[in-house]
Amino acid sequence: MENQSSKNSFLIQGSILAFAGILVRVIGLVYRIPLNRILGDVGLGYYGTAFDFYNILILLSSQSMPLAVSKIISEKLERKQFKNAHKVFKGALLYGTVIGIAFGLFLFFCADWIAQTIYKMPPISVALRVLAPTLTIACILGVLRGYFQGMGNMVPTAVSQIFEQIVNAFVSILAAYELGAYGYSLSKIAGKAEESRDAYAAAGGTMGTLAGAFTALVFMIFIVWINKSIIYKRKKRDRTGIEDSYATITKVILLTITPVLLSTTIYNIGNLLDNPIYQNIMVTIFGSSEKTNSASWGIYSGYYRTLTTMPIAIASSLSTAIVPSLVRSYVTKDRLTVKSKVTLAQKFSMLIAFPCGMGLSVLGGPINALLFGSEIKDTILIMSFSIFTVVAFSLSTISNAILQGIDKLNVPIRNSAISLVIHLVVLPVLLIVFRLGIYAVVIGDFTFAMTVAILNSFSIKQYLGYKQEIHFTLIKPFISSVIMGICCLIVYKLGMLILNINAIWTVAAMIVSVVVYGVVLIFTKTVTEEELYSMPKGETLIYILKKVHLM
Repeated sequence: MENQSSKNSFLIQGSILAFAGILVRVIGLVYRIPLNRILGDVGLGYYGTAFDFYNILILLSSQSMPLAVSKIISEKLERKQFKNAHKVFKGALLYGTVIGIAFGLFLFFCADWIAQTIYKMPPISVALRVLAPTLTIACILGVLRGYFQGMGNMVPTAVSQIFEQIVNAFVSILAAYELGAYGYSLSKIAGKAEESRDAYAAAGGTMGTLAGAFTALVFMIFIVWINKSIIYKRKKRDRTGIEDSYATITKVILLTITPVLLSTTIYNIGNLLDNPIYQNIMVTIFGSSEKTNSASWGIYSGYYRTLTTMPIAIASSLSTAIVPSLVRSYVTKDRLTVKSKVTLAQKFSMLIAFPCGMGLSVLGGPINALLFGSEIKDTILIMSFSIFTVVAFSLSTISNAILQGIDKLNVPIRNSAISLVIHLVVLPVLLIVFRLGIYAVVIGDFTFAMTVAILNSFSIKQYLGYKQEIHFTLIKPFISSVIMGICCLIVYKLGMLILNINAIWTVAAMIVSVVVYGVVLIFTKTVTEEELYSMPKGETLIYILKKVHLM
């Protein structure tokens, strides 16, 4: 049996990764403001289109790499097969390098064909070629991150992500400006100066992604180098006498990465299909103009999804941390600890998802006004759906990780596929029959995620004999977030009546919300003292609460 500290350590590691993830998104939000201005509307279109195709290739090549590698590594380490763990690392590194080079070469040499044939935008070929080597780097980087995650150490991944984004931000802005000017001067004589400026500026923006990924790779290689003596000593401690051949290791890697890859692809492909489905239906059936559709999609993707993905990132970070932790408990057949970790992971995820979703729902318009400079009328209504999206995607993300952690790799594929089919039926119905426009996409999104979460819940019950805890995981956090939301709205509305300055009262309402939510959680005993101890800075938090007589 694991001790309590070991049981809950994944919460600490997940929180480290979550903090890094939020910081990365904040940096991304900040640097996109000057970058968007440099690129302009056309350049932004080239930049976004190039990234759409790049994201498809990332999804197919490296996105599932860290999770898959961490799962295999953690299993080998739990069995004390330290030599095999190192062999898995080397085998995965070779696999990642081969896959990365293959995808990189494909993008580099097919950039013109992709730009002209698929997107009918020849200028994006420059940006696609800049992104090509990033695919190779991303695959290798994914293996290195997965190696340390498998050891239960999320710090290298977290720090490398922060370095990656800082370099990305700086280089993107500088390169977009400089290459834009270069493109303008290069083709001015040909009479296509503006088109060349936009194409080269977009390529400059993608250069930041390449520079950031390279920086993260260098950092991770340095971390491996300073840990080489520890890795060598651990291999020497292997007394199992079991050493798999590289053929066996390769088979294990393929049998783990493939289902995780399929699951990740199916889970995320809905977002890639929503745009063409929405655009085609709105144009062909309703005769809506391209400009109107683009504006609506811009509100959805640029405001709604940008903000709702931030709290979902916390569930994603927690899921990254829980997989190796669950594997270790599952390998030792410690079902009690496995169930305890499942409960704790889901509860911690919901304690974050409910207040974040509720806050975005009641304060979505003012938050958009604070961040983006103007309150767009349509954002108020669309942001009201945030509570459903954040909770549904957080639940589905963490439940996918739980199933992968207990070695049921094919189950998330099946459940995501069923949910995707339902989503692809529901979305056109909402668009054509109910004529909901962009709101059909929003409803379709959280319908997909909630279907995945429900199917995963039944699967977890089937394979673990685990009954979903509802009272403390769902009901109490929801009630606490409703009380928080009401207080948040009252503070904002009353404040605006006294002094009509959005920034002051948006920030004030958020601060009040955090305090109210925390106090309600303590008074309703939603969070116990033992659970607080398992959270980052838990001892300090308990000390403060006892000082003010709240515990």
